[in-house]
Amino acid sequence: MTRAILFEGLFVHGLPRNEHFEEEMREAGFDRDDLLPQYPLRLFRQCLDLACKHFYPGLTVEEGRRRLGQQFVQGFSQTVLGRVVSVSLPLLGPARFLKKFPEHLRFDSSPILVNAVQVAERQFRMEFRTGVGLSPYFLRGLLEEGLRMTRATPAIRVTQPSPISFDLHITW
Repeated sequence: MTRAILFEGLFVHGLPRNEHFEEEMREAGFDRDDLLPQYPLRLFRQCLDLACKHFYPGLTVEEGRRRLGQQFVQGFSQTVLGRVVSVSLPLLGPARFLKKFPEHLRFDSSPILVNAVQVAERQFRMEFRTGVGLSPYFLRGLLEEGLRMTRATPAIRVTQPSPISFDLHITW
């Protein structure tokens, strides 16, 4: 299960209203106008696929999910919690943001293990190990946008891309 803030950030604030998209999400089990406290992570992945289909039909799934990750950060920054976090990002800077990032993923009950390894002064490797099928490309977009909010210009590369184990190599 994952908290509604994940859905709210992307599907309520991050994406524009779209009648057909919202109808398909309701059929899947998510109504943006009637948020529940939590949802199955499986539903989030299903809604990501629907969002790619509606908003990025000409792009690869990987690029569509990367852009949705970026839009999540933009939408999350419009939530109450997101406003607080957004104000602090420029003060944290990129290295401290990445070191704290694993803590931010502990807001739900998913068995997600993230290890932030600082490789050099402006280089990190984020190691994701999970059994819940995360999208490495969604997280790539999320981290790209988060790092931009710290005033860094990141380059992120995905390695070992699988739904249960992948690394993101980050430089800025």
